[in-house]
Formats: sequence, structure tokens, C-alpha cells
Amino acid sequence: MKRWLVAAGLAAAVACSRGAGPPPRDAVPEAFADDGLTAVEAQGHRLFIARCATCHGASGRGDGQNAYNLDPPPPDFQESLAKLSVADRRRVVEGGTAALGRSPLCPPYGLSLSADEVDAVVAWLDVAARKAKDAPAEDEPAPAPLRRRR
Repeated sequence: MKRWLVAAGLAAAVACSRGAGPPPRDAVPEAFADDGLTAVEAQGHRLFIARCATCHGASGRGDGQNAYNLDPPPPDFQESLAKLSVADRRRVVEGGTAALGRSPLCPPYGLSLSADEVDAVVAWLDVAARKAKDAPAEDEPAPAPLRRRR
């Protein structure tokens, strides 16, 4: 009889502890979070990650895993993207950089992406261009990190 009572108490304690506290964190979805993006921009970011990040890097800094193989290397969007018009960004997505008379290494996606997908990538590139515009210049010192008091 006592064993049954101990087992029931243990089962109740385990059941109660499962409901307490936040659910466990899953780092993978957090790494690809589309915080602050519209649904279209988030779709464009995911397409950019899938199609372009190998060369351009996940945030467009020109530091993708394949960037060192390319001559010329992919540009850092911090420097180049804000200089392109929205129409030119669309031309690059659809026709590759050769559509602007540049290197043919960036592939054209106009035939493999739907019109809505091209719109989504262009929308995300607009976000990336705004971020590049708001980033501090190379010669500006970065803000000092906050230090904890002891």
C-alpha cells in the first residue's frame, strides 16, 4: 500500500514540474528568426539564405562559405547595396549581376523563382539596404560595450 502511495506522489510531482516554467529553448529557430520583418520580407530573407548566403553570407557581408573561391569576391552589402536602385536590385535577382554589366558569377534567379518570390527577395534586400544605410561608417568608432559593475 505504501509503495502505491509513494509512486502516485512521485507521478504527481513529475506532472506538476512539467507544466512549470517556460518550455525549453530551441536555438535553431532562434538563429533564423525574422524579427521585425513583414511576412514578405521574412520570405525573402529565407530565400536569400537558401540561394545567396553561400557566397554573400547570411547578412550580406560578402563573407559566405564560398566567397573565398570567387574572383571578384561578392560585395559587402554595407558598401554596395544602398547604392543600387530598387529596379537594379530586381534586375540582379532576376538576371544575376551580369544584368548590370558586372561579374557573371552571381546566378540569375528569374526563371527559378516565381514573381512573388522575386518580390520577396527584393523586399528583403530593401531591408538590408536600410540596415546598411543606418550602420556606422568604417571610420566611426563603434559604441563601447557596456561593462558590468562589480
